Amino acid sequence: MNKIVIIDDHQLFLHGLKLTLENSNNEVLVFDNPLLALMQIERLQPDLILMDLCMPEMDGICLIDELAKRGILSPVVVLSACEEYKDVLIALQKGAMGFIPKNYAPQDLLSGLESVLMGNIFVPENIQHQLDVLLQEEQQNKVRYHLSGRQAEILTLLYKGKTNREIAELLSISPDTVKFHQKGIYQVLDVSGMNSRAKAIEKALQVGLLHA
Repeated sequence: MNKIVIIDDHQLFLHGLKLTLENSNNEVLVFDNPLLALMQIERLQPDLILMDLCMPEMDGICLIDELAKRGILSPVVVLSACEEYKDVLIALQKGAMGFIPKNYAPQDLLSGLESVLMGNIFVPENIQHQLDVLLQEEQQNKVRYHLSGRQAEILTLLYKGKTNREIAELLSISPDTVKFHQKGIYQVLDVSGMNSRAKAIEKALQVGLLHA
């Protein structure tokens, strides 16, 4: 018997999935709040974690990050009802072991979870093709919008809301050097004028240089 944790804020889906998994001889624990789940998972030590990608308190990608920070090694499978797969790709890049659409047939879902429990990565074949296209586009953008290591560091800190002075202190460089690298970032991303910082961050998110 496997111990499975489900984290999803949609009650109807949550309990339907719980019933499906229990009928296949699994112990299932459900949480409709990811913050509450995070408090309990370390104690529960589940064999598998299923989580919705889109939740108001904390999205699935942030939750994956938090699990990793806490050293929780249970495999994660993300669930989603939307057909925008960019966040799915990010979740897999951050260590998720699988993706299952919420409209997946119960028997196919169980087969996918069984594959993950055996140590495999599971993504439906038709969706894997779309992820491969997204990954290729992301790689092409990284070549097209190539940043130096220092520029990438500064862009990430700008995205985190740090001021030029704070960035200078964190990286042990002068504020003038920060400004110099900022200009280089703006040139690479082809942004200018007022709100260049906001434009650069928006562009970097669009082309995959930053992840929300």
